[in-house]
Amino acid sequence: MKKVLLIGKINKAIQNLNDCLHDVFQVQLCSESVELVRGMLKITKPHLVVISVIELEGTETEIFDLLWNTYSRIPVIVIGNKEECDAYQGYFENEQFTRFLRPVSKNRLVEKCCEKLHMELPKEFQNPSSIKEPVSVEKSILVVDDSAFALRSIKSMLEKKYKVFLANSAETAVKQIRKNRPDLILLDYEMPGIDGRKTFEMLREQEEFRDIPVVFLTAVSDKKHILAVLRLNPAGYFLKPLEQEKILKAIGEILAE
Repeated sequence: MKKVLLIGKINKAIQNLNDCLHDVFQVQLCSESVELVRGMLKITKPHLVVISVIELEGTETEIFDLLWNTYSRIPVIVIGNKEECDAYQGYFENEQFTRFLRPVSKNRLVEKCCEKLHMELPKEFQNPSSIKEPVSVEKSILVVDDSAFALRSIKSMLEKKYKVFLANSAETAVKQIRKNRPDLILLDYEMPGIDGRKTFEMLREQEEFRDIPVVFLTAVSDKKHILAVLRLNPAGYFLKPLEQEKILKAIGEILAE
């Protein structure tokens, strides 16, 4: 089985890419740290490198330089949208690097990897009917609320457009984040026990969670309360009861930033 080193920010997108590849290739995940990449290249000796530049913002050129200068025989597939890939435009002048624009389906990605590795496409991927919908750009949202009714209601508002995970406490939320890292967290501010404020502060204290945008949900609309919420500098807040059209529009704007 050919070895693939999958590099990128550890987020839902790269997890989906891993799901696309692991049935056909021996995949090793690696974060965007150049030192970690250097070590993994030496240890795994991959036949192919796949780099997800989703959310990298054009800052990881050291990784590209390392591959170009030291591992020039290893083909590299770079996955992102046009804007994301354009940040690395100069590298595509070298035939070692291949741009692969998202959205990405499992069939197309496996086919492209096989092409770069000069290997035959597995039979299960040769049937056009097996082509699946794009999977690498699906956004996910974690809803944290102690009310089962609120969780069901919000899930029904969002699930047609986003992958939705639910948690009824801070403890469950942390477990969910570790298992399914979301692109956005909707967090009830008035939960009993560990409330929204404490949960938010706890997430911000952990480096692996602090860059996930958090939007508070609150049923209290007086000025003093809202100011207390805003002092925490969340990505936003919604007043309960929620209106589907407004919440979808606001979430779309937050996730597009």
